[in-house]
Amino acid sequence: MSIKKVGLFGGTFDPIHMGHLNLAFELMEKKQLDQVWFIPVQLNPHKTAQDPPVSFDHRLAMTQLALEGIPYFFVKDVEKQRPPPSYTIHTLQAIVAEEALNPGPHQFYLLMGEDALPGFIRWHLPEEIVRLVPLLIGSRSGSWLYEIKDDSLAIWEAIQKGLTPTRLMDVSSTEIRQRFKQGLYCGHLVPASVLTYIQENQLYPSN
Repeated sequence: MSIKKVGLFGGTFDPIHMGHLNLAFELMEKKQLDQVWFIPVQLNPHKTAQDPPVSFDHRLAMTQLALEGIPYFFVKDVEKQRPPPSYTIHTLQAIVAEEALNPGPHQFYLLMGEDALPGFIRWHLPEEIVRLVPLLIGSRSGSWLYEIKDDSLAIWEAIQKGLTPTRLMDVSSTEIRQRFKQGLYCGHLVPASVLTYIQENQLYPSN
């Protein structure tokens, strides 16, 4: 029985945007993944209280809309019933344990952009994360690797092994929220269905 290679892509997705989709596509194709599972989190423990995300249900709905019609991309709401904050290691452990009960072997990978690397060593139990699943990191230059100050050889080796060249798509959810609040056009940054959902639900009202 062949092993299904699945990328796990967690994030606040507030909102999900073209940069997220591009990163997932490139990592899937370059590493020959069978599927990518998008996992909206309840609350990123590193987010500040001054900029709370919109509700989980709204972010889940936007993610579902963004992935409609895209083969091999799926949304998983595993965080919906879990109390915040969301720690990656706990989510990974739950997914690995659940899939172990199902037929068909899976090899999971944790997907991320290189901009997450400087903070990765401050995540909860990062060494346990890299022991549990390999990393796949979309990298434009690889320069972030040398900004990591950590004595863990396991983390360093996991990051080196996971670095994958990807194209530049410099867009962030923070920037998009600011553009909405300033009344600026955002249709080039988010899928059309997501843009409509945001406007209909007035998620990021202009100042």
